[in-house]
Amino acid sequence: MYQNFETLKEILFDRTAPRKKIVVAGAVDEHALEAAFLAQEKGYVTPILVGEKDDVSHLVKKLGFAEAPYELVHCNADTNPSSIAVQLIHQGRGDFILKGKMETKDLLKPILNKETGLNGNGFVTHFGLMQIKGYHKLLAMSDSAVIPYPTLEDKVRIVKIGMEMLRKLGYGKPVVGALCAAETVNPKMPETIDAEKLQEMSLNGKFGNGILVGPISFDLATSKESAVIKGYPSPYAGNVDMLLVPNLVTGNVMSKIWNPDGDNILAGCLVGANVPIALTSRSASMNEKLHSILLCSLLSTNSKT
Repeated sequence: MYQNFETLKEILFDRTAPRKKIVVAGAVDEHALEAAFLAQEKGYVTPILVGEKDDVSHLVKKLGFAEAPYELVHCNADTNPSSIAVQLIHQGRGDFILKGKMETKDLLKPILNKETGLNGNGFVTHFGLMQIKGYHKLLAMSDSAVIPYPTLEDKVRIVKIGMEMLRKLGYGKPVVGALCAAETVNPKMPETIDAEKLQEMSLNGKFGNGILVGPISFDLATSKESAVIKGYPSPYAGNVDMLLVPNLVTGNVMSKIWNPDGDNILAGCLVGANVPIALTSRSASMNEKLHSILLCSLLSTNSKT
């Protein structure tokens, strides 16, 4: 159990190991460059910048990072920088990707290409890890950026991938709460039916060494006191490691409600592909981008290209 990101970093981040190489696709982007070079100063990564050579060099100099070590890979204006980033990953020259100045759909197109991309598993989803004021440990959250209305089959894959990511972070037996508006099954609320089915799957060993409980409301998932008051008997109440949100809207709104509080730290990336992809909101703070890079660097361990 990690109380916060500082604890996570102290336990998992190995300063004696070679730095991970972060490939910035579309590097003519101030925020992406600032995040990448700050992460370098912290010892997390070495940047590989993909973009038009003169423009990238000018911006690096403008931001005051000209003396910092980095690699620059030229990309013509009519070439998708993500295509080059994917090639670099395949060549073993990079460990994960950071979205720079480009549309998300353009970033994902080469990554999801069935023949030349990085999506060997055929399924990519968003994984968030959050330090939330009032909760006693880091809390993961499922997709708030990619799959708008996941089917039951999608949710099974999301849970499996989420648990896999938590195990990479050292969680031996992850506990996932299938988040709903109530803890009872209601035919008028389809997400409660899905949650009940997922819990049955969990009891039958579908998710291996991991637990899924649901349906469960947010207060019961994160507060033992609330569980006592409501008479909710689960031993996992108030102690979940990950929230499975019913849809993208729920997760997106939750994350953006938490974001303005400076005591909360949110990190997120796309997972399920061969390597993690740091992908944050355009309005994300530098702190969020920095911790997303840290998260990707930790999750990229043992990734296969």
